[in-house]
Amino acid sequence: MLKLMKVSEGFYKAINIVSDHTAFVDRDMLGDYRGTVETLTSEGYVGVESDAYETIEEAARWIECQDIIMTTNFDGTPRIVA
Repeated sequence: MLKLMKVSEGFYKAINIVSDHTAFVDRDMLGDYRGTVETLTSEGYVGVESDAYETIEEAARWIECQDIIMTTNFDGTPRIVA
């Protein structure tokens, strides 16, 4: 399960990815959520962005399906850390 930390209003960073990726969820001007995954390559980071989703959970699920490796969180802590 992807774990997100709130960085600023409408912007969340994934904090439990252990592969050569970074991931974010942000809220656009229409209020939709978009997931972004950046992969570290020999030429720097290359990113892909999801379609717009109504909920942050949907955007997080999209990130989880992007061939990333995460640590597990079975300690009962919340998925989104404010």
